Amino acid sequence: MNMTGKPRDVFPHFNQERGTSIVEVLVAMSISLIVFGVIATSMVQFFLVTRWGNSQLQITNDIQVASLWLGRDALEASSFTAGTGNVYGILNWPDSSHQFRYSYDALDQALVREHIVDGLLQTTHTVARYILDQNDVSFSTSGSLLTVSITSTSGDEIKSVNIEFSMRAR
Repeated sequence: MNMTGKPRDVFPHFNQERGTSIVEVLVAMSISLIVFGVIATSMVQFFLVTRWGNSQLQITNDIQVASLWLGRDALEASSFTAGTGNVYGILNWPDSSHQFRYSYDALDQALVREHIVDGLLQTTHTVARYILDQNDVSFSTSGSLLTVSITSTSGDEIKSVNIEFSMRAR
């Protein structure tokens, strides 16, 4: 084949191939925009639902853990002594050898449980982490019934519960 000829002679299909028309480009761009819009909407909803779901799980877990610790301690205690300042109160064993002091940690915004044996601090546990204000937790008693109100907040989600525990008879 002679390469010195015209492009039509060297490449016989050169004149027969056409480019993409403006209509085809617009159709392709429209389809791409629709697909991108669907994907973007799905991603935004995914992240919003995930953030909401995580907040719900955090406050639900917070309240469950707090109620487990409080329930355990209330079953062992025979009395509740109201506290002052950031201390909500103390659950006392019948022989006063063990005490469970509940207080508010303003720095961590948490409900804290301290186990005291014979006046010496043994352990400290954070039992609820999403307590924004000291007034979000309250303790009250009526006879051997201990009522604890807890409000847990994570992000825009807020959950409040009143939990009642029966203390050991004296």
